[in-house]
Parts: sequence; structure tokens; C-alpha cells
Amino acid sequence: MITPSLPPEALDRLPGLAALGRTTTRLHPRRGEVGVDQSHIGGPLLWPADEPWPTCDHPHMVREEVPIPTDLLDRMRAAEARRTSAHVLADGEAELHQEIADLVGPGFTGWGAVDGGPPGGYRHGPRPHSRPNPMVALAQLRADDIPDLPRPGGADLLQVLWCPFEHERENVWGPTVRLRWRRESEVVDLLAEPPKGDVGEEDYLPQPCRLHPERVVEYPFPQELPPDVRARLDTWQGDGSGYVGLFLVPGWKVGGYANWSLTDLGATPCPDCAGPTDLLLVIDSKEYDGGTRDRWRPIEEQHLDWGDPGRFEAQEPTGVQVGRWGALRIFACLRCPDTPFLLNQQ
Repeated sequence: MITPSLPPEALDRLPGLAALGRTTTRLHPRRGEVGVDQSHIGGPLLWPADEPWPTCDHPHMVREEVPIPTDLLDRMRAAEARRTSAHVLADGEAELHQEIADLVGPGFTGWGAVDGGPPGGYRHGPRPHSRPNPMVALAQLRADDIPDLPRPGGADLLQVLWCPFEHERENVWGPTVRLRWRRESEVVDLLAEPPKGDVGEEDYLPQPCRLHPERVVEYPFPQELPPDVRARLDTWQGDGSGYVGLFLVPGWKVGGYANWSLTDLGATPCPDCAGPTDLLLVIDSKEYDGGTRDRWRPIEEQHLDWGDPGRFEAQEPTGVQVGRWGALRIFACLRCPDTPFLLNQQ
């Protein structure tokens, strides 16, 4: 697949930006049958028969409902009736919200009624798996197919697995992740069938997708730009929101720069040495959205308009949804043994 070219005048508007370009490999997953010897999303892994399949023993988060006493609900309804605007809390209403939160306790996430039932308060709390839960194969990436995939220790194959439950770990709410780097030539006897585990979130079960890797150039997030280039950007486009859609690649990708639009620029120190890490992989809920469609939709799919049924398989090919249609990013340290990594969600 081929990405439309960057408008030639775009770099001319920001002198100094061209020198900061960095390659990234867009994976362009699209649904289809995949084989164990291919790069893919959601397919079988080249896994040795004598190597244990990864499992998760980290507690997963479970939503619990706590009944709200009738008198508290009556006071809440009375306060809502005193509102002079639908979206402005009445006097004392914030205190009633806090009373509900105190009643529900740690892990409080809100309150309300579901499917016409009585209102209740909700909280999330950790619960251990009934047994070590076999992980789900998320991706297999071959260095021969993906130019920006690193080769730590001579590895030429990266396998990504995760546990399809919500977990709270390292300030990230989502699946636990396991990376396995290996040399493809060393795998001789293959595991016939991986063990199947429990599934808490269907959105963490990827559809089998072939990859159509494409190497493109992207540019730093605005807060990572040198002061002189950032000053030109501020003059050119105010808050730089248009810059992100033009210069940073959305969707599944390997390498390149990270987009920090949700939280602003964050630190990603190595868990072992505390040194800098590199963006390894972005696991995205979508290939593009309404704001990035014209810039990043592949040339081969330009005919797909918003009313075309095939648009959804092109725009959301893997079926994976991270957070609220966000992205999970894996940052890896290529200097430390065993290639430690950390997760960040946007």
C-alpha cells in the first residue's frame, strides 16, 4: 500500500523540520488468511513445541455494582430538579456525588442505571485469574518484512502476546503484554495448537490480518521540536493541531515518533537502566480518522468514501479497540539485555 505524498510546500513552511525526519514502517493490516511463517496480526505464531506458552497471573480488573440507598437517591433527584441549566450542578449536588463515591469506595468509576435497572454505584477492583491465563497471539513481525524493526541480539522475529482482560499496571489500564524476540531459523519443531485462555474483553481479540508494510518518513511531536522550529510552528499554525495530522503517522506502525496529543509529552524511561527508550510498536484502534483520512488513507483505498461498507475493514481492520479508540504504544530499550520495555496508552 502507498501513502499519499506529503504536500511539497509543507516542509518549506517549517525550515529545519526536514532534517528531523525519521522513518517508520506503516503495517497496513488488512483482513485475510495468514500463515505461521508470515508477518501478521492475529494469526498463528512460529512457536517452538518445547517452549512454554506465556500466561498471565496479574490480577485483572472487574466491575462491581454497589446499591445506592433510597434516601441518597431521593436527595440526588431533588438536587437535580433544582438545576437552572441541564449541565450546571445545583448547590449541594457536588457534595452528593462525593457521598456516592465515598459509599462505593476505592475504585469508584461513576454511578447510574443500566438497562432500566435501579441506579447503582460502580467500582473496579482487582481479581486474580482462576489459573494462569494463556495469552492471545497479537502480532508476529519479521525483520525481513519490516525495515524499522530492530534486531536485538541478532533476533529477526518479534512476537507480541497479550492477556485479553483489563489490568491496571504501570499507570496503564489494559492488557498485560509479553514480547518474545527470536531467530526464525532456530525454530524447527512447531507447537501444534496454543492453549486457549479466558477472555474478558472481546475488543482484545484481533482479527487475522495480513500486513502490507510501507516505510514512510514522519516528524517529531510539536513538544519535541527544537525551539527555533517550534517557534516557526507556533507562528504558522497556532497550537499545532493541524501539524500532528499532517506530519505524524496514525495507525499500526513500527518505529518513528510517538503522538502525545492526549496527555502532552511524557517520559518513557527504561524500566531497568532508566535511560531513554525507543518507540517500538504502536497498536492502534484505527488506521485513520476523520481528521487524518485525507492525508493518510492509502492511495489504493481512495475510492472508499464514508458510506462505503468496505470502509470499516480498511479503517478498523484488526477489530482491536484500545481504551476509547486510542492506541497502546510499546517503548523498548535496545541497550539493556533482554530488551526491557514499557507501555503507554493514548
